[in-house]
Amino acid sequence: MNRRQLWAWAILAATVVFALAPLYRKGEVSVPLHHLLHVVMLVGAAVSALLLVSPVALSRGRALWLILSIVSPLLAMFLMWPSDYSVFERSPMLHVAQHLGLVVFGFLTGYAGQRYAAGIGVVMSLSLALMGLLAIGGYGVSPPLQVGVASKEPATAPLSAASQVTSVPNAVHGAMLFQQNCSACHGAHGQGGVGPSLIGESSRKNFRQAVTWIENPAPPMPKLYPATLSRQDVQDVAAYVESLK
Repeated sequence: MNRRQLWAWAILAATVVFALAPLYRKGEVSVPLHHLLHVVMLVGAAVSALLLVSPVALSRGRALWLILSIVSPLLAMFLMWPSDYSVFERSPMLHVAQHLGLVVFGFLTGYAGQRYAAGIGVVMSLSLALMGLLAIGGYGVSPPLQVGVASKEPATAPLSAASQVTSVPNAVHGAMLFQQNCSACHGAHGQGGVGPSLIGESSRKNFRQAVTWIENPAPPMPKLYPATLSRQDVQDVAAYVESLK
């Protein structure tokens, strides 16, 4: 084994260890930072592949290698879809599987491209890294949320799920529901307590992800939907949480 191959295996091993982070590191990160960490995995895997493979002449390459080099970056981008992050965060093993999938697709991008022709793997790997970096700027981000504003009278009167179903999320109603059901763990203003702080949660989850998390939380967070909170209630609470800065 030559020095080039040693470096390749060392980089690939470090990338795999990095991909296993959900098993030994707890806590949430923002979607842009999440994308950046994914780019590190993709680049590490692609670089290791480029170091391992010996490029061949174009006349000797097979079309299958070119197809793999084109399809792999596209599959990697689907794995980076932000709307699925809340699903991955509830299961460390599923989260690791996502990361390892990125490593595999990053490796295939570089390896298959170089097997097809010299330089193709480099170009495709750079394209994959560029797509990942562009994702940091807002790939898959939901449009701004329109939040309904309640008048003072409904805000101070007793509220019920049946009477407060509206066409848009109501953050004022959500604040009252938060005080009744969530503040014991997350603090009166979402600053944290027994549960984590929710300040700045909008940088970690968009509105749809927040709704999904409230409806199907990971233990020890209690599941209040649908027994305690209606669908509209969940959306109202999510709107309030998204407003915490």
